[in-house]
Amino acid sequence: MEIKQNNLINSLKIQPLIVVIRLEDQFFNISQKRENLLFKIEELSHNGIKNIEIGWDSNPEWVNLILEIKKEFKSINIGAASISTKQSLDSILSLDLNYSMSPFFNKDIHLKAIKYNQLVIPGISNIENFKQAISLGYKIIKIYPASKLGTNFINELKDFKQKDIFFIGAGGIKSKNLETFLKSGYDALVIGRELRNQTIDKDLGIWLKDYCEPNSKPNV
Repeated sequence: MEIKQNNLINSLKIQPLIVVIRLEDQFFNISQKRENLLFKIEELSHNGIKNIEIGWDSNPEWVNLILEIKKEFKSINIGAASISTKQSLDSILSLDLNYSMSPFFNKDIHLKAIKYNQLVIPGISNIENFKQAISLGYKIIKIYPASKLGTNFINELKDFKQKDIFFIGAGGIKSKNLETFLKSGYDALVIGRELRNQTIDKDLGIWLKDYCEPNSKPNV
Protein backbone atom coordinates (compact mmCIF):
# COMPACT_ATOMS: atom_id res chain seq x y z
CA MET A 1 0.00 0.00 0.00
CA GLU A 2 2.96 2.28 0.64
CA ILE A 3 3.95 2.31 -3.03
CA LYS A 4 0.37 2.96 -4.17
CA GLN A 5 0.03 5.86 -1.76
CA ASN A 6 3.28 7.42 -2.95
CA ASN A 7 2.35 6.95 -6.61
CA LEU A 8 -1.04 8.60 -6.14
CA ILE A 9 0.43 11.48 -4.17
CA ASN A 10 3.02 12.08 -6.90
CA SER A 11 0.29 11.98 -9.57
CA LEU A 12 -1.90 14.44 -7.67
CA LYS A 13 1.00 16.81 -7.12
CA ILE A 14 1.14 17.17 -10.91
CA GLN A 15 -2.63 17.65 -11.27
CA PRO A 16 -4.53 17.86 -7.95
CA LEU A 17 -7.94 16.78 -9.20
CA ILE A 18 -10.02 13.61 -9.39
CA VAL A 19 -13.29 13.52 -11.31
CA VAL A 20 -15.91 11.04 -10.04
CA ILE A 21 -18.40 9.52 -12.46
CA ARG A 22 -21.33 7.59 -11.03
CA LEU A 23 -23.27 5.19 -13.21
CA GLU A 24 -26.75 6.18 -14.32
CA ASP A 25 -29.87 4.25 -13.33
CA GLN A 26 -30.42 1.16 -15.47
CA PHE A 27 -26.86 1.51 -16.73
CA PHE A 28 -26.34 -2.19 -17.38
CA ASN A 29 -29.72 -2.59 -19.07
CA ILE A 30 -29.33 0.13 -21.69
CA SER A 31 -26.33 -0.20 -24.01
CA GLN A 32 -26.40 3.48 -24.95
CA LYS A 33 -25.55 4.43 -21.38
CA ARG A 34 -22.32 2.44 -21.63
CA GLU A 35 -21.43 4.21 -24.86
CA ASN A 36 -22.21 7.56 -23.24
CA LEU A 37 -19.89 6.75 -20.33
CA LEU A 38 -16.98 5.84 -22.58
CA PHE A 39 -17.51 9.01 -24.61
CA LYS A 40 -17.60 11.06 -21.40
CA ILE A 41 -14.29 9.58 -20.22
CA GLU A 42 -12.76 10.22 -23.64
CA GLU A 43 -13.84 13.86 -23.52
CA LEU A 44 -12.46 14.33 -20.00
CA SER A 45 -9.17 12.77 -21.06
CA HIS A 46 -9.03 14.92 -24.20
CA ASN A 47 -9.44 18.01 -22.02
CA GLY A 48 -6.55 17.03 -19.77
CA ILE A 49 -8.13 15.15 -16.85
CA LYS A 50 -5.66 12.60 -15.48
CA ASN A 51 -7.53 10.94 -12.59
CA ILE A 52 -11.05 9.50 -12.80
CA GLU A 53 -12.99 7.47 -10.24
CA ILE A 54 -15.91 5.29 -11.27
CA GLY A 55 -18.63 4.84 -8.67
CA TRP A 56 -18.94 1.26 -7.46
CA ASP A 57 -22.02 -0.73 -8.46
CA SER A 58 -23.25 -4.07 -7.12
CA ASN A 59 -24.03 -5.38 -10.61
CA PRO A 60 -21.63 -8.27 -11.43
CA GLU A 61 -20.92 -6.60 -14.79
CA TRP A 62 -19.29 -3.64 -13.02
CA VAL A 63 -15.95 -5.44 -12.77
CA ASN A 64 -15.88 -6.12 -16.51
CA LEU A 65 -16.76 -2.50 -17.16
CA ILE A 66 -13.77 -1.30 -15.14
CA LEU A 67 -11.48 -3.75 -16.93
CA GLU A 68 -12.72 -2.38 -20.25
CA ILE A 69 -12.15 1.21 -19.15
CA LYS A 70 -8.64 0.43 -17.88
CA LYS A 71 -7.76 -1.24 -21.17
CA GLU A 72 -9.17 1.54 -23.36
CA PHE A 73 -7.89 4.53 -21.37
CA LYS A 74 -4.34 3.69 -20.38
CA SER A 75 -3.41 7.35 -19.87
CA ILE A 76 -6.09 7.77 -17.18
CA ASN A 77 -5.43 6.85 -13.56
CA ILE A 78 -8.63 4.88 -12.89
CA GLY A 79 -9.96 4.39 -9.36
CA ALA A 80 -13.17 3.25 -7.68
CA ALA A 81 -15.45 5.40 -5.55
CA SER A 82 -17.74 4.40 -2.66
CA ILE A 83 -15.86 1.32 -1.43
CA SER A 84 -17.53 0.98 1.95
CA THR A 85 -18.69 -2.64 2.27
CA LYS A 86 -17.11 -6.09 2.17
CA GLN A 87 -18.91 -6.77 -1.12
CA SER A 88 -17.53 -3.66 -2.79
CA LEU A 89 -14.02 -4.32 -1.49
CA ASP A 90 -14.05 -7.95 -2.60
CA SER A 91 -15.15 -6.93 -6.09
CA ILE A 92 -12.14 -4.67 -6.67
CA LEU A 93 -9.39 -6.92 -5.31
CA SER A 94 -8.86 -8.62 -8.67
CA LEU A 95 -8.73 -5.32 -10.57
CA ASP A 96 -5.39 -4.14 -9.14
CA LEU A 97 -6.56 -0.53 -9.10
CA ASN A 98 -4.06 2.16 -8.19
CA TYR A 99 -6.51 3.62 -5.69
CA SER A 100 -10.08 3.66 -4.43
CA MET A 101 -11.97 5.68 -1.83
CA SER A 102 -14.50 5.23 0.94
CA PRO A 103 -16.93 7.94 2.09
CA PHE A 104 -16.12 7.16 5.73
CA PHE A 105 -13.73 5.26 8.00
CA ASN A 106 -14.44 1.56 8.50
CA LYS A 107 -11.54 -0.11 10.30
CA ASP A 108 -12.44 -3.67 9.23
CA ILE A 109 -12.65 -2.64 5.56
CA HIS A 110 -9.35 -0.79 5.72
CA LEU A 111 -7.54 -3.62 7.50
CA LYS A 112 -8.63 -6.08 4.83
CA ALA A 113 -7.71 -3.65 2.06
CA ILE A 114 -4.23 -3.22 3.53
CA LYS A 115 -3.85 -7.00 3.79
CA TYR A 116 -4.49 -7.33 0.05
CA ASN A 117 -2.46 -4.23 -0.91
CA GLN A 118 -5.54 -2.36 -2.07
CA LEU A 119 -5.46 1.37 -1.38
CA VAL A 120 -8.86 2.42 -0.03
CA ILE A 121 -8.51 6.03 1.05
CA PRO A 122 -10.68 6.67 4.11
CA GLY A 123 -13.20 9.49 4.28
CA ILE A 124 -12.63 11.45 7.49
CA SER A 125 -15.02 13.84 9.26
CA ASN A 126 -13.72 13.78 12.84
CA ILE A 127 -10.44 13.72 14.77
CA GLU A 128 -10.92 10.23 16.22
CA ASN A 129 -11.21 8.57 12.81
CA PHE A 130 -8.26 10.63 11.62
CA LYS A 131 -6.13 9.24 14.48
CA GLN A 132 -7.19 5.68 13.63
CA ALA A 133 -6.48 6.14 9.93
CA ILE A 134 -2.93 7.41 10.40
CA SER A 135 -2.28 4.66 12.96
CA LEU A 136 -3.02 2.16 10.17
CA GLY A 137 -0.37 3.78 7.99
CA TYR A 138 -2.49 6.09 5.85
CA LYS A 139 -0.67 9.20 4.74
CA ILE A 140 -3.30 10.20 2.20
CA ILE A 141 -6.69 11.13 3.69
CA LYS A 142 -10.00 12.24 2.20
CA ILE A 143 -11.86 14.93 4.12
CA TYR A 144 -15.58 14.47 3.50
CA PRO A 145 -17.75 16.46 3.13
CA ALA A 146 -15.19 19.23 2.63
CA SER A 147 -17.71 21.91 1.68
CA LYS A 148 -19.50 21.51 5.03
CA LEU A 149 -16.50 20.87 7.28
CA GLY A 150 -14.78 24.02 6.01
CA THR A 151 -11.23 25.22 6.54
CA ASN A 152 -11.32 25.12 10.35
CA PHE A 153 -11.45 21.32 10.30
CA ILE A 154 -8.45 20.88 7.99
CA ASN A 155 -6.49 23.36 10.09
CA GLU A 156 -7.38 21.33 13.18
CA LEU A 157 -6.08 18.18 11.50
CA LYS A 158 -2.89 19.91 10.42
CA ASP A 159 -2.29 21.11 13.98
CA PHE A 160 -2.74 17.56 15.27
CA LYS A 161 -0.76 15.55 12.72
CA GLN A 162 2.60 14.14 13.70
CA LYS A 163 3.83 13.49 10.15
CA ASP A 164 3.13 14.71 6.65
CA ILE A 165 -0.38 13.84 5.51
CA PHE A 166 -1.73 14.47 2.00
CA PHE A 167 -5.26 15.87 2.26
CA ILE A 168 -7.90 15.35 -0.43
CA GLY A 169 -11.08 17.39 -0.18
CA ALA A 170 -14.34 15.88 -1.44
CA GLY A 171 -18.04 16.61 -1.20
CA GLY A 172 -19.88 19.63 -2.56
CA ILE A 173 -16.87 21.18 -4.32
CA LYS A 174 -17.64 23.25 -7.41
CA SER A 175 -15.21 23.88 -10.26
CA LYS A 176 -15.31 27.62 -9.62
CA ASN A 177 -14.00 27.01 -6.09
CA LEU A 178 -11.03 24.75 -6.88
CA GLU A 179 -8.39 27.42 -6.31
CA THR A 180 -10.06 28.57 -3.09
CA PHE A 181 -9.97 25.06 -1.60
CA LEU A 182 -6.39 24.44 -2.71
CA LYS A 183 -5.23 27.72 -1.19
CA SER A 184 -7.02 26.90 2.07
CA GLY A 185 -4.84 23.85 2.68
CA TYR A 186 -6.11 20.94 0.62
CA ASP A 187 -3.49 19.12 -1.45
CA ALA A 188 -5.98 17.77 -4.00
CA LEU A 189 -9.71 17.78 -4.65
CA VAL A 190 -12.48 15.49 -5.84
CA ILE A 191 -15.29 16.87 -7.97
CA GLY A 192 -18.35 14.88 -8.97
CA ARG A 193 -22.02 15.74 -8.63
CA GLU A 194 -21.26 19.46 -8.62
CA LEU A 195 -19.77 19.13 -12.10
CA ARG A 196 -22.89 18.91 -14.21
CA ASN A 197 -22.98 15.65 -16.15
CA GLN A 198 -19.23 15.34 -15.49
CA THR A 199 -18.41 17.50 -18.50
CA ILE A 200 -15.87 20.32 -18.63
CA ASP A 201 -17.51 23.62 -17.75
CA LYS A 202 -16.02 27.08 -18.27
CA ASP A 203 -14.43 27.36 -14.82
CA LEU A 204 -12.87 23.90 -14.94
CA GLY A 205 -11.60 24.52 -18.46
CA ILE A 206 -9.78 27.65 -17.34
CA TRP A 207 -8.34 25.90 -14.29
CA LEU A 208 -7.13 22.91 -16.34
CA LYS A 209 -5.12 25.09 -18.70
CA ASP A 210 -2.73 25.88 -15.86
CA TYR A 211 -2.12 22.19 -15.16
CA CYS A 212 -1.97 20.95 -18.74
CA GLU A 213 0.61 23.41 -19.97
CA PRO A 214 4.24 22.58 -19.08
CA ASN A 215 5.82 24.63 -16.30
CA SER A 216 2.63 26.63 -15.75
CA LYS A 217 1.40 25.14 -12.48
CA PRO A 218 0.06 28.01 -10.34
CA ASN A 219 1.28 28.70 -6.85
CA VAL A 220 -1.32 27.45 -4.39
